[in-house]
Formats: sequence, structure tokens, C-alpha cells
Amino acid sequence: MKFRILMLTGAAALGLSACGGEPAATVEKAAGQIEHIGDTALGRALFVQKGCVICHSVNGTGGKAAPALDAADPLVRTDPLEFSARMWRGAPAMVEFQSAELGYVIDLSADDIANLAAFASSRAEQEKFESSQIPGPMADSLLDERFWEYEDWSDFFKSGQEEFDDGEAVETDQ
Repeated sequence: MKFRILMLTGAAALGLSACGGEPAATVEKAAGQIEHIGDTALGRALFVQKGCVICHSVNGTGGKAAPALDAADPLVRTDPLEFSARMWRGAPAMVEFQSAELGYVIDLSADDIANLAAFASSRAEQEKFESSQIPGPMADSLLDERFWEYEDWSDFFKSGQEEFDDGEAVETDQ
């Protein structure tokens, strides 16, 4: 009888110890992930060095051909992975433009994207960004809305890019 009580007590203790904390798979998965913490000042420098400023603006400074990267909320840090996903959605147009206008495609590392994401989410760092930080030749190349009036991107977007919607249903073979 004592042996049976001892076994039940041991089994209960083992079962209760397994209930603490997160499941092992979640802990292992979280431990294996790498988090890139971006540097806002490096992101500000990269915004100009990598040419993002040609098409994108911050606080009204920069190009107007692509979405502005103004920080939305000073208390919310932009997730570099989400920032990268947004860039990926715009990548076809960016690659096409860079190839045609620059003759090459801008290369960004994971750290570059993390730094750009940090800059894109920091109002304080964005307030330090001024037009005087854009080199003269680059400042003369900033794209405004009129550029897109002259260039016809409709054929490019009709070729299957997710941002194009002409209201027609798309048929798929399944």
C-alpha cells in the first residue's frame, strides 16, 4: 500500500513539474531565433547611402515616387521582419526601377534592413534627417510625383504584380 502511494505521489509530482513554463518546442524554437535590433542612426545613414531617399521621403524630405517612411507612433518599434515583408511586396517595382535607372540592384543585408526598420520607426531619429544630408547629385535625382506621370508602369503591374488591380477577375488553372 505504501509503495502504491509512493508511486502515485511520484507520478503526480512528475506530471506537475511538466506543467510549468512554456512547452519545450516553443522554448527551443524561440531560443533558435535571431533578433536583429536595428540602430536608428545607421538606418538614417543607410537611407541616403543605399539610395532609398531617391524614391521615399521622411518628414517630407526625399523622393515622392514611393510610400513615405514616416514613423507612425513613437512607442511602437517596427519589426524588421514585417519591414522586410513590406519591402518584398514592393521589390518587383524597386528591382525594375533600379535596373533601368541605376544599372544595378541595391544590395541590403539583414542588418541593413534592421537598421532601416529602426530608422523608419523612430520619430526622434527622423527629426534629425535634413535635406542637407543628401549629396548634391543625389538631391538633384530625387523623384517627385511628376516622374510617375511620365513613366508608364501599367504594363509592368499588369504582368502579375500584387499591387495592380484593374477590377477584372483573374482566372487560375487548378
